[in-house]
Amino acid sequence: MKKLTFILLICTLFVACRKKNLVLPASQIVSENGLVAYYPLDGHSKDLTRYANHGVTNAVSAFDRNGLASKSYLFNNSFFQSSKIPINVSKQYTFSFWIKMQSYADGMAIMELAKGEDTTKIPCNLNPQIWQFRDSMFLTTSSNIYNQIYIMSLKNIKYQAISNWANVTWTVSNGLTKMYVDGVLTITRQMPWPDLEGMNLTLGNAGNSCPGDYGMLNYHNQPSNCFIDEVKIYNRVLTGDEVLKLARQ
Repeated sequence: MKKLTFILLICTLFVACRKKNLVLPASQIVSENGLVAYYPLDGHSKDLTRYANHGVTNAVSAFDRNGLASKSYLFNNSFFQSSKIPINVSKQYTFSFWIKMQSYADGMAIMELAKGEDTTKIPCNLNPQIWQFRDSMFLTTSSNIYNQIYIMSLKNIKYQAISNWANVTWTVSNGLTKMYVDGVLTITRQMPWPDLEGMNLTLGNAGNSCPGDYGMLNYHNQPSNCFIDEVKIYNRVLTGDEVLKLARQ
């Protein structure tokens, strides 16, 4: 009986792994120059690139910016998690997504690119993370407030105002980081991103396992209340015109 149970467990794990990295039919694969991860979040967590780094999520399907049902995800004490994104966060890449905030919560994470959970080998406070701080949204080196790029004010959201969808895109070229909001370049700054590749992606929450408040690890313990849609990651630096095109889609 124990042997049969062990065999069934191994089979279950094998099927789950195969499903997570299930190769999509060619007709479903989206091919763009340098696109290495694409999560449309259309009621599923699939990566529609040839890399097939599908995610898992416990977020709720919601309306998108065009009013279409089940075309985005609402994150509220939830998360999206995928792994092995083939980029180096200090070299050349572009990250783009759509977001609509539901409420403000100081110190909570909106997304993060992290590497592993062994904090004895991976330094804390270096991962690219978008978080809420001082009534605003920042791209920062995890929770390090001294290395941050301003994205937008969240003051109106803090006082229960209705927010709008926004396209947030940034590019990195050997640390030189350019932030775009709705296709408009807002800030250019040299950042001390770590020389890490094969990143884990977390949406709606923190993705690092560094110690946080009250002795708890940050991993999936810093939730944001927001809608997220159309996540695209490239292994190259998009031009300003290409970023503007993303913001107009």
